[in-house]
Amino acid sequence: MSYLERMLEERLAKAAADGELSAPRLEGKPIADLHWERPEGWWAKRFFERELSHDRRAAALEGAAAARAAFWRCPDEDTVRAAVTDANAAIDRANVNIVDGAPVDHFDTDDIVDRWRRLRR
Repeated sequence: MSYLERMLEERLAKAAADGELSAPRLEGKPIADLHWERPEGWWAKRFFERELSHDRRAAALEGAAAARAAFWRCPDEDTVRAAVTDANAAIDRANVNIVDGAPVDHFDTDDIVDRWRRLRR
């Protein structure tokens, strides 16, 4: 151990003893499925699935934004309700393929219809 390393260790120990330095116990959450034998390439496959999931979520958000824009062009309330139902069904199909991430939220049909009515006034 060099002089600088020894000096640094001594100062850290003194600071911890004087209460100036808090050194919490290094406890973490257990690694999930640690007892399972993993096949070769499991990490790369999982990484690929997560990245693909991010792309799918981004595409679902874009689709939801396009659907939201189309709601306001609907000619009547029944068409708005049908468009919201179709958009929510598309979101359900997209959410099935989203791994380790926040699913895309559904549209609230009543809220969309209320907003559509206010815009028509």
